[in-house]
Amino acid sequence: PPRKILAPTPVLPSEPSVKAEVEKPKPASPKVEKVETVEAPVQPESPRVHRSLSVDSKLSGVYIDAPSGRQPLALAPQSEAPVGSETLAAMDIAGIAAKLQSENWLAKFLQQAKQATDISATPWSASKRSAGVMVRKVTFTTPVPQDFPRAVTRLVNLPMETKVTAVFRMHQQPDRVLLTVQFCSHDVPYGENFHIHESMVLKPGFCDSVDATRWVEVMW
Repeated sequence: PPRKILAPTPVLPSEPSVKAEVEKPKPASPKVEKVETVEAPVQPESPRVHRSLSVDSKLSGVYIDAPSGRQPLALAPQSEAPVGSETLAAMDIAGIAAKLQSENWLAKFLQQAKQATDISATPWSASKRSAGVMVRKVTFTTPVPQDFPRAVTRLVNLPMETKVTAVFRMHQQPDRVLLTVQFCSHDVPYGENFHIHESMVLKPGFCDSVDATRWVEVMW
């Protein structure tokens, strides 16, 4: 019988094998947190007098008068009631006097009590009029209170601040310290026509304390 011839099966070229490459995950970049820098608050230095004034030879005669014709460091006013009193614990008269005469106490007091700026002061000097009395002159600028009735502010023009001249006098005695100060506010209406006269008497109290009594008077 005739032989059956089979046609050869065509061989197709094989496709190149493609290996699936698995990409490795890239490591995540480290998250950088924004850190805010907090600066430590700067501690204010002890207040100092901005400028020093030379001692005037006539300083002893500045603001020499006191209310009712008294001497500046005479006894406390007898006809006026004190505006306040306070007991200072763990203090003595010698310590009070030393504190009052220290270089930076006055500037610190004016900044805290009067919100004063542009402070200038003479050093303490001995009075030429009164034995044992120390005197000191200070100039500064301070805000003017604005809490007046509207009826008043319509009549007068109040400045936001005023220049002030103050003369401090101190007399240390064995059993007390007398301190007076006269203020003149130059820029307020009629400020040159009146002075504020403050007196303070500091005496030993009980149990190592000092009693402080204060008077305030207006001089026209």
